[in-house]
Amino acid sequence: MVDPNLPRFNQSAVALLTVVAFVTGWWQLVPALAAVLAAGSLFGPRTMLFGRIYVHLVAPLLPRRGPVQLEPAAPPQFAQTMGAAALAAASVAFALGLASAGWALTALVSALALLAAATRWCVGCELFVLIARTRGRAA
Repeated sequence: MVDPNLPRFNQSAVALLTVVAFVTGWWQLVPALAAVLAAGSLFGPRTMLFGRIYVHLVAPLLPRRGPVQLEPAAPPQFAQTMGAAALAAASVAFALGLASAGWALTALVSALALLAAATRWCVGCELFVLIARTRGRAA
């Protein structure tokens, strides 16, 4: 279970950094971001770089309006895994000289992260729930 603002902060950071990479043409930021997301996906929310920034630097500055209602960590962690995989594929595309494909994948991750951060509607999270329901029916 995680503070629901933690995944939103993570999504905001991903959106911001992918836009920075795109605007500046600094494709080397993409594999670094893929590694950061992959580490958080593999080892859980407590090890997410942006999650740690949120918990230690941002959250203490936010006004509290009562207890935080925690949400399951698995759906945003699944979405983060998908983002890491897409950014890893983008990194491979850049390394192979396929910059257009790399930027297209990066833009997709950026758009989905921005959508989730702005609206709290996470495509990867919805996909996680759909897969979980499908597996539950098949069992």
